[in-house]
Amino acid sequence: MPEAIAALASERVIVHGFMPSLDEMLDGCRLSVAPLRYGAGVKGKVNQSMAHGQPVVATTVAAEGMYLKHEVDVLVADAADAFAREIIRLYTDETLWTRLADGGLANIATHFSFAAATRALKSILG
Repeated sequence: MPEAIAALASERVIVHGFMPSLDEMLDGCRLSVAPLRYGAGVKGKVNQSMAHGQPVVATTVAAEGMYLKHEVDVLVADAADAFAREIIRLYTDETLWTRLADGGLANIATHFSFAAATRALKSILG
């Protein structure tokens, strides 16, 4: 990892570097944040978290193109203060956490699973 990234480590920030599998890390996290300001298409970070059953707080850019609905399978906020409020809300509200975790898994199954890809290919190929 670049020294500039390694230098960010502190008592409050753990810099892990390369990890061959993210499963262990995802298992240890309550939620995922995607504060993207630029991007296009499907965001792998968001999909991977949702596929793992981990709810996501995302910016509009991070959620676009992924069939996501605010309050159903993701929380969306763009301003820094609103984004922080949504993180705290999701972290502390068990009912909301469960709804978004379930919604994210359903979104992945519907739009990004192997079964979804199979359906798309069959419709294209007739």
